[in-house]
Amino acid sequence: MTNIILLLILYAGFAAEYAVNRFLARHLDLDGLGDFNVAVSLATICSMLFVSGGDAASNRFIPRYLEQKEWGKIKGYIVHYLKLSLLISVCASICSLAVDYGLRYYRLDKLLHESYFAMILAPVLSVFTFLGGLLLAMHREYASSLTTELLKSLLFLAGISAWMLFASSINEYEAIGLLLLSLSLSVAVQSWAAMKSIPFDFYRQKQTLCIPEWRAVGKPMLIIGLANNFISVVELWCLEVFYNGEETVGAFSLLVFISSIIWINYTAFYYFLSSRIAVMEHDSSTMRKSYLGAVLWLAVINVITVSLLAYYAELILGWFHQDMVVYTPWLWFILIGTAINSVLQLASPFLRFGGYEKEDSAISSRILLLSLFSSPLLICFFGVEGAIVSSVLLLLIRGLWYSFRLRRLHGISLV
Repeated sequence: MTNIILLLILYAGFAAEYAVNRFLARHLDLDGLGDFNVAVSLATICSMLFVSGGDAASNRFIPRYLEQKEWGKIKGYIVHYLKLSLLISVCASICSLAVDYGLRYYRLDKLLHESYFAMILAPVLSVFTFLGGLLLAMHREYASSLTTELLKSLLFLAGISAWMLFASSINEYEAIGLLLLSLSLSVAVQSWAAMKSIPFDFYRQKQTLCIPEWRAVGKPMLIIGLANNFISVVELWCLEVFYNGEETVGAFSLLVFISSIIWINYTAFYYFLSSRIAVMEHDSSTMRKSYLGAVLWLAVINVITVSLLAYYAELILGWFHQDMVVYTPWLWFILIGTAINSVLQLASPFLRFGGYEKEDSAISSRILLLSLFSSPLLICFFGVEGAIVSSVLLLLIRGLWYSFRLRRLHGISLV
């Protein structure tokens, strides 16, 4: 039942995010929309760097600290990573002044917008990311998913709608301001939920620091997050750089967007499992049962999702743009590939939170390097079709690699 509720929350978040993108596309000019999207993507990467893997690493430590009632370590962990992210944010802001000077010197003033926007959003976004991971680690899956996946988008959409009631237009500066406001309100809700979830007096509890241990896990977690983030956009960047034809970039983006619905199914299981795996680390039987059960249920849900999307593929593509209908067979291909890859990807959290985060980060890094070599070649020779095949095959290799490592290290396999 928990997984079903998480799925509903995530689908609602997906719909809200889609509504936001449609609204922005309708009211921002292309130049402003480009500035906004680039700034948000840059701020996302910066926030991952600022929090230094503390959001994902919390799933390795917080569940165990809760089980052993080590309240001092919980407070120490929270305070350490919040201070660290804010300190790095200040340092990054100072460094951005040097970037500002360089961009002005080389007459690249256009890029100043992205730099300013990213530095405005990144500090709040880093706290938002950390608190979302903290809530998840404290077994508050609903609070984490509601605030990180749904609330932010709903608040942003409400803010834009309210703005348009009193103004005839909106630009990228105003959109960034409204996004910052929605993030700040979301952080306030997350903070309240986190304080309600902590089973001790946070302000009176003395903190205990285990920084070397946290850093040893946080570093590979950061590498995993960055590698996976870059893998998801390599083909898009390569299409933009190595292949002539802006329509192919749009077509590929749309196919990936439609297939990303399947990754929502995976994310629901990730939310449910991630905070539970750490306490199973020395119980192979329970870990095996959880893994195989998750694989079975995700496979069933994926089959239903793919069947519906494949059946209405032409209708869905035609609704976005009539010229997209010719890509129907490729949509079928990417849907089936994504369904298989998301099931194989379930091995990753069992490695990452089961004590083998370094092995997970090594696999993610090597797949990223492979994609940087193979994607440009396939795209140069085969265009958008090469990008589709590259994205599916790379994720298939990654998923199989995760599965083989899980079998070797934990003795858990699909068969």
